[in-house]
Amino acid sequence: MKVRRLVALLTAGMMVTALTATTAMAESGAESVAEAAADGVISAGAGAGKGYKIAVIQQHQTNAFQIAVSEAAEAAAEELGCELNLLSADQDAAKQISQIEQCVVDGYDAILFEPVDPDGLGAAAKAAADEGVVVINIISACTDWEANGIAALSCGDNVTAGETEMQAVADLLGGKGNIAILTGPSGDSGGLQRMEGYENILANYPDMVQVVEPADCQWDTASAQGTVESWLSAYDLDAIICENDGMAVGAGNAAGADSGIVITGVDGTPDGFEAIKDGRITGTVSQNGGQMAANGMNAAVILLNGGELESNTIITTNTWIDANNVADFE
Repeated sequence: MKVRRLVALLTAGMMVTALTATTAMAESGAESVAEAAADGVISAGAGAGKGYKIAVIQQHQTNAFQIAVSEAAEAAAEELGCELNLLSADQDAAKQISQIEQCVVDGYDAILFEPVDPDGLGAAAKAAADEGVVVINIISACTDWEANGIAALSCGDNVTAGETEMQAVADLLGGKGNIAILTGPSGDSGGLQRMEGYENILANYPDMVQVVEPADCQWDTASAQGTVESWLSAYDLDAIICENDGMAVGAGNAAGADSGIVITGVDGTPDGFEAIKDGRITGTVSQNGGQMAANGMNAAVILLNGGELESNTIITTNTWIDANNVADFE
């Protein structure tokens, strides 16, 4: 299965390239760890999490990106030796708050969560942290996360991802053309940051014109496909820029293979890779969502063991993937 192959690759990368340095603390036996590696990979060490209960609460579990996150968390839990419970909030902020509260009641040592509502999860996170639970924010940032007791943020650099994607489009179009943008949910911090990156690049290319307002397609492939089908009957588009691969695949489905329209996404998912190979989309920016989960798991175990993080913001790297290099990422 391609998702499992992707997770196997990132897990191997975590094991092979993670850089750690430990300093013994004689009285407590705890470790001070400096492990923010240049490639965005950290490791607590095999078996370091034995005996710990960790919950990972995802926004949802319905697309290839989220499946990669789930499987990477499972691989990290096996490596660390800890007990893992994967939960889905099903895009329901109230449900996610309830899940966090229940995990505290159930005695979890650490909670990792990807906020459904970046503005609405702070109080629940702080209440958990106040009870001694290590709380880690993964993938998209919670508003004022440090002030709400969240110990670390494991994510990609979404502004840079947006800049990387839009710059690739600008290069392919020679700096001019009619473009349209598909966005994720309007309040999602990651989506807003990717849009910021788009705007940073578009400021340099006045001849790249948005001929239609950005459409909120909720990260959803079917919604994106329907939106682009309607666009194609009304506009002459040179490029469609999408804030995730799922929407890019939907746009590619609507346009068809080798349409001549530049179609791009973000996330580096197996369905995105397949669409690059068959010509439905042009390229994607991989931030390695699975590694974000693995880094969050490792950070939680380091902190539970009394260690310190060199930085409480752990960033994965961005990579542009197109037909020239997609085979290296399958």
